[in-house]
Amino acid sequence: MSTIEISSDVLTESFERTAGGLARTYRVGDETYTSDVTTERSTGDDRGDWWQAFLDGAVPVSRQYRGQLRTLDLFCGPGGLALGFGQAARELGYSVVSEAALDGDEGAHRVYRSNHETRTAATAAIGSAIIDYQVRGVAEKAKFRYDPEILDERFAHLPGSVDVVLAGPPCQGHSNLNNHTRRSDRRNELYLAVPAFAVAIDAEMVIIENVPAVIHDRGQVVDSTINLLRTAGYEVSTGRFFADRMGWPQTRQRFFLLARKGKTPLDPALVQSALNEPEPRPIWWAIGELEHAEVDGLMVPPIELSDENRRRIQWLFDNDAHDLALSERPECHQDGTTYNSVYGRLYLDRPAPTITSGFMTPGRGRYIHPTQRRTLSPREAARLQGFPDTYRFHPDESEPSSKAQLGKWIGDAVPMPLGHGAGLAVLAARGL
Repeated sequence: MSTIEISSDVLTESFERTAGGLARTYRVGDETYTSDVTTERSTGDDRGDWWQAFLDGAVPVSRQYRGQLRTLDLFCGPGGLALGFGQAARELGYSVVSEAALDGDEGAHRVYRSNHETRTAATAAIGSAIIDYQVRGVAEKAKFRYDPEILDERFAHLPGSVDVVLAGPPCQGHSNLNNHTRRSDRRNELYLAVPAFAVAIDAEMVIIENVPAVIHDRGQVVDSTINLLRTAGYEVSTGRFFADRMGWPQTRQRFFLLARKGKTPLDPALVQSALNEPEPRPIWWAIGELEHAEVDGLMVPPIELSDENRRRIQWLFDNDAHDLALSERPECHQDGTTYNSVYGRLYLDRPAPTITSGFMTPGRGRYIHPTQRRTLSPREAARLQGFPDTYRFHPDESEPSSKAQLGKWIGDAVPMPLGHGAGLAVLAARGL
């Protein structure tokens, strides 16, 4: 047997080798949560072996069943947040039922429904036709003018039927890549629809994720949401999770707002500290097995490249380089650029940069495969985002209308490890 242990003031994680594979145990105060996965991997990296089993499709089995959790997922996308939360829930002894999910992207919504077996689903923009609410004041003065109410009859059954609200409101309005309407984009206000839903259906727990820059929104949507939830009886914790600090092979972070009635969610900083590792795993840890993978629908072949981009990739490999020389870049970059990673080749022994929707395009970042003269494939990017190989991105034999659409679903998703950390913080919350 081998045991490793990483701890913080409130959360302890340990692993133990078993006859059938690997056991993972969390301890929070007097509570102990142990689950098992079946795996033949034994590399000496217990947490790495655990997550490799997850990527292979293994499902943890808890040694103590604690009950069922019903979820409502708003702005659900293809289901990255639900995936991470569900993994944490199962490890802590809960089964998860996707009671309802909403998203305006029909394709992403179809992927979500297929993987999470959602009972009630609708492709619709979240607005006044679905929920009625108004907020007066901002930040610590924010209050609902009246009790929020579900208007759409398809979701009339949700009050009293949902335990957890998961949400990833549109983040483009907060993104540092948005130089036009950043901080004042009208889409930022959709953040406030989440506490409205939570109050309207009387959910016990809330998890909201977004880009870190959301805290700088001029409308103060985060502070307003905190006050709306606290006024409704929730305890709130906020903070960031960093995938690479957890040892995951991608440098990505997200801001989370966590709320629960009757208990205070663990501080994300403390959970992050408990799950920190000295170094992130390299990209090859996640995608090495796929180097010579057989063609798998749209999940392996990368996008077709232009002659110019093909020439740039050849130059990188012919010169054993990872950064493209200025002379090989487009003319507008040849006098210098602050985006050195653009047209860059990934390092075999380092984590990947943030995976975005442009991971199949060399001009969108450092996305050229470390050993092959091509960009990352959708399957490889999905693994780096924490999607297991069993996750269905083309349900019912249907396929995305374009690889750009597939890239958007994968690149915009919440990486599984981040949703997993948020799930631990909410579900292992401390009593008041």
